[in-house]
Amino acid sequence: MHGIDLGGSYARIAWPDPAGRTATGAAVPATVHVAGPGDLRVSRAWGALSARSRLFAGATEDSVGPQELTACVLAALAQRSLAGGGDLPQTVALAVPAAARTGPGGATGNGMEPALRSAVTRAGLTVGQVLPEPVATALHYETIREGANLSVLVYDQGATSSDLTLLAIDADRTVRVLESRTEPIGGDRWDEAIAGELLRRLGSPEASAGPLLRVAEQLRLALGTVPVARQPVPWEDGDREVSLDRQTFEQLVEPIRAQSLASVDALLASVRERGLTEPQTLLLAGGLSATPGMAEWFEQRLGILVESRTPEAAVANGLALAEDFGLLQVLTGSQATASRPRMAKDPEPPRVRAAERVTERAVETEDPEPNSGRPARPTRPFERPRAPEREPVVAPIPEPTAEREPTFDCTDADPSPSDESSVPDPGTPVTLHPHPVEQLRAIRRDDHLLVVWAWPPDGREARVRWRLEGPAPAGRPQAGDLRCPRRVYEHDGGLDLTVGRGAVTLTVEVLVPRPPGPLTEAAALSLPARPPLVRYAASVHRDLPDLRSFSGLRNLGGLRARTARLAFTAETACLLPALQVVHGLGRSCPSSAKDGTVLRELPAQRLEAQAPFTVELPFPPTRGASWLVCLPIAPDDNAVELRPTALHRLRVT
Repeated sequence: MHGIDLGGSYARIAWPDPAGRTATGAAVPATVHVAGPGDLRVSRAWGALSARSRLFAGATEDSVGPQELTACVLAALAQRSLAGGGDLPQTVALAVPAAARTGPGGATGNGMEPALRSAVTRAGLTVGQVLPEPVATALHYETIREGANLSVLVYDQGATSSDLTLLAIDADRTVRVLESRTEPIGGDRWDEAIAGELLRRLGSPEASAGPLLRVAEQLRLALGTVPVARQPVPWEDGDREVSLDRQTFEQLVEPIRAQSLASVDALLASVRERGLTEPQTLLLAGGLSATPGMAEWFEQRLGILVESRTPEAAVANGLALAEDFGLLQVLTGSQATASRPRMAKDPEPPRVRAAERVTERAVETEDPEPNSGRPARPTRPFERPRAPEREPVVAPIPEPTAEREPTFDCTDADPSPSDESSVPDPGTPVTLHPHPVEQLRAIRRDDHLLVVWAWPPDGREARVRWRLEGPAPAGRPQAGDLRCPRRVYEHDGGLDLTVGRGAVTLTVEVLVPRPPGPLTEAAALSLPARPPLVRYAASVHRDLPDLRSFSGLRNLGGLRARTARLAFTAETACLLPALQVVHGLGRSCPSSAKDGTVLRELPAQRLEAQAPFTVELPFPPTRGASWLVCLPIAPDDNAVELRPTALHRLRVT
């Protein structure tokens, strides 16, 4: 099932790949330019119509209806799926704003979901599932986990607006949309600020900024990879080139960022007033959230954990994961704001059962009050009979309050009030805070890392982030951010990461249910790059005699000449240093040229990735098994890691 995120300015499509991960196609403009009757083109040109805005608004005054605009964007997304190696989408998962599910009982309140379903169905696709956009974002960041109670804040920063949503995630995979707000702060506001600066530089501060909005957007996106962005601009006096550096960009958008921070602070203040659990994590979504430094900016000012992993594709990726996620219940509206169901109390306290398990066997006695409905008390063997007691005066038992059910204690000591208050309420969500770990170390195993650390007693899960310092190998990400539950860590004996052989930096912090102490950075560890790996295999074969000559017929039954073949294969392109081919006759494998005979010295050779390099040389006549190994001429030459495919393959016959 494909996941489709139809945004106001851009749309994305994602699908599960054969490895169980998600693949995402490049973004497609969600705006359509009407060039003429029947001529529709997805484009970000000035004056293009937004399919989402007109679809959700029910606009009918345009020459082209919102259904046709949506179908045009969906066709472009299908081409992105095919170009990225995916299938043609048939069944899709869709996302709607959280405000689209604020009706009574969680039903659709403003017609957004039916309008989107109808448009997608008319385009020939089957709608498999519809989720609120913040819930899809939580699926992308893997914050919905069985057995964990969490409170997260999702900040989806799009082109036209920003959505703030508070989610309460219960241990049974129930997600409650507690509060959602939409602020008119998006990428368009950023582009307007940049366009105003460009007009000032072009000498026309009073002119309309509309034609420069597209140029401003391109400059903003380009600053993600270069320190200074440049774009040509057709102007009244000819073509002009405008530039924008990162420092000027930060100064232009700082007031808009301050408004975003004020919106987050206002929602957090509302959470405190309503007595809700404050969020422990901020999840970023939307194309604007992919701006470099956005996560660090929020993390420094809010003081909470900020997750930012491909935020521009968070909604689409989460939708693609929804089909295989399993049971997921989403509550909105009045159902979400209702009190959480409390965990059922065990009718038989665990400490009572533990006391009864001490006995080896129990002998049932007759119920002294057959009609009382209470079970008879078992008597233990060798128990001293008790003297008859007077019937106690039965005092009225007060009914338990709604906040806490009565507890039972089997110990002889009277419980103090502090004991009862220390028992955590099962219905209260557990707040987890990041703390640095100790004794962080990593063990390299080829392209894998075994990461181990010391857990604090109350640590439940850890957040591990890693980044490759050099170019990433083909098919592998440049960086990663994951959660490691403690039970998985203890079961596997550590955390296994596949990072390749390059230099890598990783940070680990553990999440514990207690407030953080003084601000301390996460434990960090940097590992240098390992040299390229070159594997080789040795084999020996006998040369076939020439049966047309007398000497060939004579050698048919005797010892024939033999040829040794060495095949080298490198994982990445590298320079193979000069080698010695050593032939050893002993019982152990030669470790230096002194342990055998040097058959040939091979000059340095350039090896291409996964391209075998074969060398053949005469092999001396010997009887029985012997060794054939390759060793660097310079013993301290560590340019590559030379390794046989298998040690027994060096034992030739």
